[in-house]
Amino acid sequence: MADTALAGLPRIVRASAEISWRGQAMMSLGLASACYWTVVWLVDGPVQPLEAGIVFAASLLMTLVLGGITSRRRVTHALTHVLSPHAMVHETPADARERHARAASVLLLGAVVLLVLDTAISEVGATAALLAGAGIGIGIVDRAEARRWTQAEESRSARLFLMIRPTALLVRFGATDVFELPGTGNPKYDDGPSPFDLP
Repeated sequence: MADTALAGLPRIVRASAEISWRGQAMMSLGLASACYWTVVWLVDGPVQPLEAGIVFAASLLMTLVLGGITSRRRVTHALTHVLSPHAMVHETPADARERHARAASVLLLGAVVLLVLDTAISEVGATAALLAGAGIGIGIVDRAEARRWTQAEESRSARLFLMIRPTALLVRFGATDVFELPGTGNPKYDDGPSPFDLP
C-alpha cells in the first residue's frame, strides 16, 4: 500500500552518481554509433569518411562548448539555490536500476532506428557521426559535471540530491531542484538513503 501511495511522487537521486551514470550512458551511445559507422565503412557501405568526419567534429565541438558552458552555469546556479532538507522520497537502488535499464533501452532503440534509416536513405553516414559526436561530447561534459558535484559535496560536508519526476528516465539537462542533506562523517551511511526519507 505504501509503495502504491508513493509511486506518483517525485524522487531525489544523488547528484554525482546520477550525472556520472548519464555520462556513461551517453558516452556508450556515442561510441556504439562510431563503431556502427566504422563497420558500415569497412564493409563498403553507403558512407563518406570526409563528410562524416566533418559532421562528427562539428557535433563534438559544439556539444563540448555549449554543454560545458551550460553545465558550469547549471551547477553554479544550483549551489546558490540549494533547498533545505525536508521529507522526500528517496529512489531505492532497485528503482534506480529499473529506471536506468528503461532509459538505456529507449536510447538504444532510438539510436538503432535512426542509424538504420540513415543507412537506407543516405550515402554519408551523417546520423551516425552526429550521434557519435553528441554522445561522446555529452559523456565528457557529464563526467566533468559529476566531479564538480563530488567536489561540492566534499567542500560543503553534505550530500547533494537532484529531483527527478516520476515518469522521467533521466534527470533534466537544464536547471532542476537541488537538495542538500547534512553528511554524517560516515561514508557508508552517506551513500545510503537520507534521514528525511518517507517510509
